[in-house]
Order: sequence, then C-alpha cells, then structure tokens
Amino acid sequence: PAARRALAALPKHRVQALARSLRSASSARAPQYATASMSLRNLGSVMSDLRAKAQEAGSALQDAQRRISQQALEAAGVAEKTELAEDVPELQTHAKLEAALRKLFSLTEKYMRAINAMSEASLALADEFTGLFEEPSMHAVAQQLRQVNRQSTPEQLKKFGQVLHRKVFQPVRREIEGRKEFERRLADRKKVRLDYDAYRRKQMGLISSDPANKKEYEANLEQAAATFKRHSESVMRDVTVVNTARQQTLSAAFMGFRKQM
Repeated sequence: PAARRALAALPKHRVQALARSLRSASSARAPQYATASMSLRNLGSVMSDLRAKAQEAGSALQDAQRRISQQALEAAGVAEKTELAEDVPELQTHAKLEAALRKLFSLTEKYMRAINAMSEASLALADEFTGLFEEPSMHAVAQQLRQVNRQSTPEQLKKFGQVLHRKVFQPVRREIEGRKEFERRLADRKKVRLDYDAYRRKQMGLISSDPANKKEYEANLEQAAATFKRHSESVMRDVTVVNTARQQTLSAAFMGFRKQM
C-alpha cells in the first residue's frame, strides 16, 4: 500500500520513465536466464549420453567376459562346442583360399621387385662387358648388347611387370583387402556361436537345478538353436559366394601369369 501511494504521488512522466527502466532491466536479464536454462538442458543431455555410453560399455564388457569364459571352458574340455570350424567344409575352403591369396600376394610382390632388380643387373653387366673389350669386333658386340639392355630389355620387362601387376597383383590384393564387411560377418558368427553355447550351457544347468520348469528351458533352447542356425546358414551362404569368387580370381590370375611365360 505504501508503495502504491508513493507511485500515485509521482508525476505521470516519472511513473512512465520508471516503468521503462524496469522493463529494460528485465529484458537485459532475460538472455542470461535463457542461457542458463540452455546450459542446464545441454548438461542434462551430456549426462544422459554419458549414462548411455556407460551402459553400452558395461554390456560390451559383460559380453566379452561371457565369451572369454566360454572359450576357457571349451579349451579345458568342460563345455561342448556346437561345432568346430574345421568341421565345416565351406570354412575349410575359405581358410585355404585365404592362405593361398596372401602367399600369392607376397610372392607376386617379390617377383615384381625381382624383375626390376634383374633389369638393373642386366644393364650393369652389359656396361661392364663394354668396358672390358678393346678388340674392335668384341667391343662392337658388347656395345650392341648394352644398347639392347638400355632399350629393348627394360621395355619388355616393364611391360611384363605391368601385366603381372594388373592380372595378378591387383586382383589378389582386392580379394584380401576388399572383404571387410564379409570378415566382420565371420567374426560376428564366432561371437554368436560363443553366445549361443554359453546360453545353452546356462539353460542345461537350469534344467538340472530346476526340473519343474524343464519344458520352459527346453523351449528356450529350441528357440536359441533355431536362431543360431538361421544366422549360421546366412553366413555360410556368404562364405560360399566369396569362395567361388576367389577361386575364379585365382584361375584368372594363373592364366594371366601363364600367358607371359
């Protein structure tokens, strides 16, 4: 009431000036409040993201620990494996082709380096022979040989090296380095197999410790087995396709190399 009476006693223009001053002060503080509010919201979002990442990391750690435990039990002969990689024909073929491609890649690389070294050594020999002979006829032959080694031989070896690079080296390298998604699926298949075997071991343990709910655990096992089978068959189809493509690559590389010999 006292404040109202004081305002009423003020001239109208003073009241209006005071009102403008209050509005200006309020407007000046508004961005600060908005900034503070936005900062709090951002902080909340960051904390939420951190919690989510922590949960993901914890889940990944649990998965890794479970798989390591399953592998250790299998190695000790305590737990059974659903299957062994060497028992799957497609994976056997894949392993052989992978090893062959990597060895062929290494040998081809060495072979191309050897071609360059042979060209340089041949030229060095021709130069040496040219300087050895003073007798005109032998000196002339040596000079002809040096000329051949400076022009024709390097050109022929260069063309041979280019064909080898195009027909053998590049296709083999593409097969080795260009199957990242396929290699990821193979790695995932191993993880899925370990997860399935760990789950199967757990359910078998529950059947023994809680026979009253045996049917529930058996149903869980059937569902897990069906899921693993579908995943495994999908990956095996990919393995078959890749094996066929790699066999074709090796055949084409061999024919390309053979034509140059």
